[in-house]
Amino acid sequence: MRASLAAFAKYTPLIKFVGGPHPIPKHIPGPPQPHPCAPGSLLPSKASASSLSSASAAAVPFESRNILSKRFRYVPLEEVEIENVTSGGAEVVF
Repeated sequence: MRASLAAFAKYTPLIKFVGGPHPIPKHIPGPPQPHPCAPGSLLPSKASASSLSSASAAAVPFESRNILSKRFRYVPLEEVEIENVTSGGAEVVF
């Protein structure tokens, strides 16, 4: 335990950051504003966020993956892949 304390006491980081630490602003300028890219320049509020989250979850019903395009469908496993998974990935190489 004492050896590790001595080792850490002498430790100095090798990384040198250019410019030093960033200054912390003394005051925050004004009330929160919407992001410039926000749709409709709307600010999120607790009431609208809770109503949107419950409405959006109910608005999207489950659909089968078969009606999606091919890139979103599951690819059937080949026999070689099934054997690799069941064997744990280990194989004997001679």
